[in-house]
Parts: sequence; C-alpha cells; structure tokens
Amino acid sequence: MTQWAVQVPRRLYAEFAHLSPAGRRAVHDALALLATDPRHPTSTAGPVQSAEIRHLTTAPTPDTAVTITLLYRVHDPKPQTPGRVELLFILTGP
Repeated sequence: MTQWAVQVPRRLYAEFAHLSPAGRRAVHDALALLATDPRHPTSTAGPVQSAEIRHLTTAPTPDTAVTITLLYRVHDPKPQTPGRVELLFILTGP
C-alpha cells in the first residue's frame, strides 16, 4: 500500500480532456510521482501558513511543448491511514 492517495476533483476532468496525449501522459507521470512523494525535490512549497500548498511543473511535452503545473495540498498520513495529495488546480502554457 502506498503512503499517499492522490485525489483529483471532478471539476478538473474537463481540463485533462483538453490536454494533448503527451500532456495527459505528463500529468499521469506527475501524479504517480506525487503518490510516491508529494514533497519531491522538484516541487515547491507555497507561502501559506495554515496548509501545505505545493506546485509541481512538468517538462515541456514533446508534441506541443507546453508545460503543465499542478497545484496541490498535502495532508499528512495518520496512524493506519495514508496521507492525501489533493489536486487543486492545473495550469498549462508554453
């Protein structure tokens, strides 16, 4: 069992649908990375006091050269319960 569960809200499904195949693959790989370690060295913490908000940016996709930034919140694990990575927002751009 992994230590982290990644939660993707339904409201972001349409955003994923607009990505290119390589963009969807980049998001899939980034989410797999977050499920392993949401505090990965390539992610950055935001200046929020009451919650841990982080973002992770993918490399440019090979088909459209866009980068995808995932904004997410980290909820630490509790005894007998895995931690949660709550995806908040997705940004795409050159």
